[in-house]
Amino acid sequence: MQGRRFISLKWKLLGVFGGLILLLLATFALFNHYNLERQYHEQRVAEQTRARHQLEGLVEQSRTELINLAQLLPALSGIRDAVRSGSPGAIGERFSPLWTSLQVDADLALAAFFDREGRVLHQDHLIASPCQDCQEIRAAVARVLELERPEVFIHCRRSCLIHAVAPILADGETIGAMLVGRSLANLVLTYRGISRMEVAVLAGDPGRDAPPDLRPWHEGGDVVAITHGERTLPLLNAAGGALAAALGERLPVQTAAGRFELMPMPMPGETLGRGPLTVVSIADVTGARQRIAAARLQNVLIGLGGLGVFALLVMAVSHAPLSRLRRVARLLPLLAERRFQEVRSHLPAAAPQRAADELALLERTTLVLADRLERLEADVQRQNRSLAERMQELSVERERYALAAAGANDGLWDWNLETNQVFYSPRWKEMLGLAPDAPVEDPAAWFTRVHPDDQSALQRALERHLEGQQPWLEHEYRMRLEGNGHRWMRVRGLAVRREDGLAYRIAGSMTDITEQRRIQEQLRHDALHDALTGLPNRTLFLDRLRQAIFRTHRAGYRFAVLFLDLDDFKTINDSLGHLQGDRVLVQAARRLEGVLRPGDTVARLGGDEFSILLEGIVDTAEAEAVVRRVQEAFARPIRTQEQDVFVRFSVGIATESGGDASPEDLLRNADTAMYQAKRRSRGGSAVFDLSMHTSAVQRLSLETSMRRALDQEAFQLHYQPIVCLQSGRLAGFEALARWPRVGQKPVSPADFIPLAEQNGLILPLGRWVIQSAVAWAAHWYHHGGQDHILPVNINVSGHQLGDPGLMDVVTGALEDHGIPGACIKVEFTESAIMENTERARAFMEALKARGIALCIDDFGTGYSSLSQLRDLPFDVVKIDRSFVRHLGGADPRHEAMLRALVSIIRALDKSTVAEGVETRAQAARLLELGCDLGQGFLFSPALAPQEAERLVASWQGFAPAGDGSRGGEGPDLG
Repeated sequence: MQGRRFISLKWKLLGVFGGLILLLLATFALFNHYNLERQYHEQRVAEQTRARHQLEGLVEQSRTELINLAQLLPALSGIRDAVRSGSPGAIGERFSPLWTSLQVDADLALAAFFDREGRVLHQDHLIASPCQDCQEIRAAVARVLELERPEVFIHCRRSCLIHAVAPILADGETIGAMLVGRSLANLVLTYRGISRMEVAVLAGDPGRDAPPDLRPWHEGGDVVAITHGERTLPLLNAAGGALAAALGERLPVQTAAGRFELMPMPMPGETLGRGPLTVVSIADVTGARQRIAAARLQNVLIGLGGLGVFALLVMAVSHAPLSRLRRVARLLPLLAERRFQEVRSHLPAAAPQRAADELALLERTTLVLADRLERLEADVQRQNRSLAERMQELSVERERYALAAAGANDGLWDWNLETNQVFYSPRWKEMLGLAPDAPVEDPAAWFTRVHPDDQSALQRALERHLEGQQPWLEHEYRMRLEGNGHRWMRVRGLAVRREDGLAYRIAGSMTDITEQRRIQEQLRHDALHDALTGLPNRTLFLDRLRQAIFRTHRAGYRFAVLFLDLDDFKTINDSLGHLQGDRVLVQAARRLEGVLRPGDTVARLGGDEFSILLEGIVDTAEAEAVVRRVQEAFARPIRTQEQDVFVRFSVGIATESGGDASPEDLLRNADTAMYQAKRRSRGGSAVFDLSMHTSAVQRLSLETSMRRALDQEAFQLHYQPIVCLQSGRLAGFEALARWPRVGQKPVSPADFIPLAEQNGLILPLGRWVIQSAVAWAAHWYHHGGQDHILPVNINVSGHQLGDPGLMDVVTGALEDHGIPGACIKVEFTESAIMENTERARAFMEALKARGIALCIDDFGTGYSSLSQLRDLPFDVVKIDRSFVRHLGGADPRHEAMLRALVSIIRALDKSTVAEGVETRAQAARLLELGCDLGQGFLFSPALAPQEAERLVASWQGFAPAGDGSRGGEGPDLG
């Protein structure tokens, strides 16, 4: 592009990465410089601290040595006695021989003795006597004599000496004092030797504004002592007045000789004369600073060298790729000029590379692009040829879309909010009964036709959309037609807004949804009503019941719930068919509606179950009166297309309890009462009380325990012997189910057998009984000999006859244990046969075919006929215990009836078994009447399998008459 400067990619790479490397190198150099400076600073601080400690140590050492000398010297050669005598000559005579050695060995420059009043008795010195006219020294001596303790101080007048004054004691009293002095120059030289730094001692107050006078002390200057003055004085002069401000700090000084650090610090101890002294240590740091500068220069040179190597490396590495990039860049414009072959000639298809990179991909992509552009060019030419044809088709499409908009079922509208004018399409006007060309342009033509109840809601929806609260406008409302009536409409719209969000136009459509609303209402009605009868369904009924419960909070308001179950409706369906059954339900619904008061609700809950809500009743008696009206209404038959059908309802009644019962609880209570009524008598009614609920809960608990007992195989079979009354021998056993419960009372068969028949558990329980009984029959068969069969009687209920696999269970059990059918007998009750006559006959014939004997149980208590007894293939008839119980009583009719039964059974060539035999007299009389076998507590109660086996082994026969002695024969297993 013109106006833009071209910069090669390699220079950009070099600039970016070079800058990054420079930044890293600079960071490294700065970090290294910082570390060197930090190490230098720490070293100098340590050096300064060490110098201060050395100076303090030297001063303390001189102080200690001088005090020791001042205290020890008076004790030598009778000097103490000479001082006591107060004779200067005696002191000089004894001390003068020692003075020369003290100058050499102890570096003393002054020694003086004072009497008790502080007068000088004797002194030896290397310099002019300081003790004659120095008031500071005399004052110090006076303090020592007064306080009787030594003092050390530095005194500078003609020269600077370190003085020590100590009292001279004799016989416990102070007789004088001795003063010794040592030149400060000796201490300075020693300190220089230890610290290896040049040293200068300056006198005067360090806090003064004027710079120190750097002349020697003897010339009136402030320099008390100095080492190598020719080198040190220029450094002090260079520092000038900064020395006073840098007390305790390091003061850098740069001269032609190099870089130095001056460290001024106060002289330890007390100084008399010209004020405090300042010791200036001068360290030569030229070498250290030069090493830091050399390291910094080395880092910079390394960085520049690395940058140069990187630049050469970038240029060397990028040369070949950039050349390929430039070649592709020169070829790409040729594609725009349609010079596809020339591009291919400069970029020949290369052999596949082992490791292709982005440049190879770019070259291949350029070749692919050339091929595609060439094909695209051909396609464009073809498209150009068809463009004219498409233009013609477009005009036809435009006309078609115009016709589609004109024929659309929706009405269109466009509202200019600034001019307040509305465009209404012809279809919009037709939907309201207006002429398509009616001059309607204002919003009033729309909103004045909206139903009054819907105007405010439509206005709010429109305002929310125009204010941006809703993304679009969508609302349903009713509109008045031009002629008469209203129709449901759905309006949709979208506003057009300026950049500030303010709407200036809104357009949309209007749809007639009257039929859709009608369908929705119908669906809503169907969701809450029964499809067959049109009555409210369970959902609507529970909702109204919930509202009734809410109204009970008002004083005096009561209601009742009736649960109605159509008795024997299954028989109607099975006999007349489901179509006629539905017609019965519809007519029953109409009759229930006819007996109710206004405000009451009757609902179909499902199947043949109905429920009624009686609101505003006074007491339960009023609900019972409604039940009587229901029963009276169904005293007349319901007429179907084929015949009249009499139906009746079992009704349960539950009233509100004033508590917090839920609708489901009340409906459940009524259902519980209905089942109680059905158990009493069909077509009756019962009012719910808490005992029913308790019974239902117990029943449910028992059913749960029963299912668990089946899963855990907790049931047991007991075996009651059947005895031949004539011979007293065992003729077999009857298998009886028992349900013992650990830690609880056993459940009676009279309780769990009916429950099992009601909940369907009789089928798995019955199969288990068959398999267990056949197993014990096989045990006795195989252990007692196959010629002496001891059959086991197995009971089968009417519900078991509905099990299509029952015969397979019997057959499979016999085959699994390898025993014949004669080892078992199957007992049926009269009621089981009468309820399923055909199915029972087929099952009995299948059993007979397997050689299994059949028994009819509890004969005389059912409603079977003698013809059925004759026709059914029974082998044994068991006479119910109710006939045996009254045998030998005062009423002779019982015995006559029993005699007649036995005669009829024997005439039909059937064997008889008397149940419930409890006394020998009963057994004897039954034998006289012709009864074959007996069963009852007289012989034995039902026994567990092991006990029954012991009974078989120990059976010695039974004599029904006489003194009760048993025969001597063993059990007859035949």
